[in-house]
Amino acid sequence: MADALLLPPPLAGDERFQALGQLAARISDMDLSPLLVYLVDTVNASALPNLAEQLHILGEGWQFARDDDERRRLLKRAIELHRYKGTRWAIQQVLETLALSGQISEWFQYGGQPYYFKINVDLSTRGIDEATFDALVALITEYKNVRSHLELLTLSLANVSQMPAIAAATLCGELATVYPYELTELNQVSQVPRFGIGHWSVETVWVYPQTA
Repeated sequence: MADALLLPPPLAGDERFQALGQLAARISDMDLSPLLVYLVDTVNASALPNLAEQLHILGEGWQFARDDDERRRLLKRAIELHRYKGTRWAIQQVLETLALSGQISEWFQYGGQPYYFKINVDLSTRGIDEATFDALVALITEYKNVRSHLELLTLSLANVSQMPAIAAATLCGELATVYPYELTELNQVSQVPRFGIGHWSVETVWVYPQTA
């Protein structure tokens, strides 16, 4: 037991140190990885919301993270995003971190009013509803600077499918000509017997010269 606990000979016979040695051995066998919560790549997924709250990103794009991989990427960039908060770069980076394709146009690029800007966000892979739209506006508002104003938010949606699209069209018509009514044949059917008679005659006339 003394060798297993690595106790020196003077302490090996002391029951108190034997108990401490056994406790130290149990602690050494414990898995401490769950306590390493700041190792974002390996921490248990159940701890991610707590880290997001601690790093102040729970309401700043967290709802747009679709899976744990995107949540971990956002956590790892939280300090950097806060450091450059209020810049165009911060808005662009938080969109890219959340796999949102966005294009930012500042006022001097399109001849608008000073300190106004427009954003075009592609939501083809996510869809859109009222709650998502409001959350996206809140996300942009959170990372922009105070003097700037969001003038226009354009959302692009497209239905992309791997299934081939096959279409067909048929064009047909009918040409009709209307003529005036014309009786071409008359058939009469009667139960009364029909009789017929025919007569043919010839008359010959000779004209002679007058005699004295």
